[in-house]
Amino acid sequence: MKEFLAAWCIVLGFAFIWPQVWRAVRHDTSHGISPFGLLHGLVGSSLWWSYGILQHDVAVWLSNTNFLIAQSIIISVTYRHGKIPRQILIQIGILIPVVMLAFTHIPSGTVGVVAIIISGSSIFPQLLHVMKTDNLHGISIASMALTIINCSSWMLYGFIAHDPMVSFQNFVTVPVFIYITSKAWSWRTANGVPIWGQAK
Repeated sequence: MKEFLAAWCIVLGFAFIWPQVWRAVRHDTSHGISPFGLLHGLVGSSLWWSYGILQHDVAVWLSNTNFLIAQSIIISVTYRHGKIPRQILIQIGILIPVVMLAFTHIPSGTVGVVAIIISGSSIFPQLLHVMKTDNLHGISIASMALTIINCSSWMLYGFIAHDPMVSFQNFVTVPVFIYITSKAWSWRTANGVPIWGQAK
């Protein structure tokens, strides 16, 4: 069961972010996406990558490798729109590999706790951004729906693998992603924008 769920989580871990990448690149939009939330999430994912390496857990480090690549593409679109200063981007670009390498030399329990705090809190800048922004067209509803399934699956995987570090943060992220998805859906409906439509 653990192996099957691990494979399922890897598949979802690979799939959930790519509709958001597609929307950002294909429609050239970053409306409704928090630049700080993107960078915050990148750091959190690098910590989970280190945790996966320490735990010899292929499901964790492989899915986070994929997320780091996908998130970097979205960040490049946001940067091109002038929403992330170049200096900040350079600093994050230096920080990520340093964090990934440094945290593989720290006890896994400590890395897990830090990953929960950083990665778990990375959703809040996006939540606040969604609550106050007027345009949510850049948010991929497909990606948000897959994210809800993905986080729920990781929560279950943590229980099956007897690894509460993996499960814990998803108790917070799942309700937040449900809210963001419903808000983006409502925004499109209220503004006459097709659910899968192009940016205006």
